[in-house]
Amino acid sequence: MKKLFLSLAAVFAFFALSSFKGQFTTGSVYLEISSFSGHGGSATIQNTDTNVYYDITAVDTQGSTDVPYGNYIVVSAGTPCSPPFIHQVTTSTGSMTFVIDADTPGFTIMANCY
Repeated sequence: MKKLFLSLAAVFAFFALSSFKGQFTTGSVYLEISSFSGHGGSATIQNTDTNVYYDITAVDTQGSTDVPYGNYIVVSAGTPCSPPFIHQVTTSTGSMTFVIDADTPGFTIMANCY
């Protein structure tokens, strides 16, 4: 009985530690939209370590996606407004390349159209 209890405790501890670790290996990329039309927008980012692309959709003014730690680049971002008198894409750091890690778990892409 004692062996069974110890085995179950070990299995439970393994799964608890595995899920706890997983909570800290992802970050978030946010998309903020500002436009007269208010019809949302989209962005695509690429993890340059794994060559995996992630799409972010903002239905109205905001959208986000969780991504694994790594190095990223903004491939595209924009709004569907037409005609765009002023169309601008900026980021929270001013750069289109960024890192998601324990020190920087979040990054924001801002797309404007007026």
